Amino acid sequence: MYLALLNSLNNGIMVLDVRGKICWANESACRIVATNWKYLKNRELSDFISDPQASEVGDSLVDCVELGHNFTYRELQLASGRSSSTIDASFSKLQHSFDGYGTVLVELAEVDQILKIAREVKYSKDEQSSKQLLRGLAHEIKNPLGGIKGAAQLLSKEADASVYQEFLEVIITETDRLTGLVDNLIGPNLKQISDPINIHKLLEQCRSLLSAQAGGIIDFERDYDPSLPETEGNAEQLYQAILNITKNALEAVTESNTPSARVRFSTRAVRRAHPGSRGSHQMLQVRIEDNGPGIPEDLKDRIFFPMVSGRAQGSGIGLSITQTIISRHHGWIEVNSKPGRTAVDVILPFGDIQ
Repeated sequence: MYLALLNSLNNGIMVLDVRGKICWANESACRIVATNWKYLKNRELSDFISDPQASEVGDSLVDCVELGHNFTYRELQLASGRSSSTIDASFSKLQHSFDGYGTVLVELAEVDQILKIAREVKYSKDEQSSKQLLRGLAHEIKNPLGGIKGAAQLLSKEADASVYQEFLEVIITETDRLTGLVDNLIGPNLKQISDPINIHKLLEQCRSLLSAQAGGIIDFERDYDPSLPETEGNAEQLYQAILNITKNALEAVTESNTPSARVRFSTRAVRRAHPGSRGSHQMLQVRIEDNGPGIPEDLKDRIFFPMVSGRAQGSGIGLSITQTIISRHHGWIEVNSKPGRTAVDVILPFGDIQ
């Protein structure tokens, strides 16, 4: 009876022996670790924990077994094959052995979704603060730029200005360029157009364009779910957003000379809780993945801010515009990156989220 109750829990439950080997686990624990009981049985828990956390947990586990010191590890990173998850894990020494072997009870609580929602709320607030600052700065910059351009245009019309015409043209051209740069910093003036969009058609347009630019030397892989319904929005804007992300992936693998470089498109229907709404919704996930060197650790939380770029030649504007476009389509972006694999997920609703 009690085993049936344990198997009905949403949290994962494991029992470890004195060596840290798993001697029992409920169904939720197998799901969280992304494997089955046959594979899990008699494996060490440390086999599924990412370094360097595995050694830290191992040391604490010894104290738990020998001294009875219970402990909780927050945001523990589990990894099984290509799957990974973030959990809170509580370790408690049992007063009586479990089936004659078990010594330590481990409770696993998933926190990935909670962390993602909190992170997206923070990103949204940071984005709004950044936009307000940039709008004020843009106003202060564009006013004198307009004056400089106007003065240069007036001078170019003077009868004796022909000798300086080349220099005046440089002034006008450069003020136009700086004005455009400032406009891009605060985001494009997006029209709210809502049309049915076949996301796979957009992905194929993007793939064809960049594959041609890469000269066919980059492998563009596809893994589409053909059963997905159409989404709604502005096709031109969404194409630009996906193109910006894919260009970053392509540049990451080409500039780093990644062996067997590839970029992969995939689509799935996922159930996610939107940061600004109640409950979870059926969402469209578009994943752009590459096998490049990954995003530098110090940039991971800032790559969608204006003027932030990991490339020497990068302006840091493209991804900021991408974030604005996706936000205005009631979606958001999730990034998971490590050396050898960077996955950028664009999450979009199939319909408007109220």
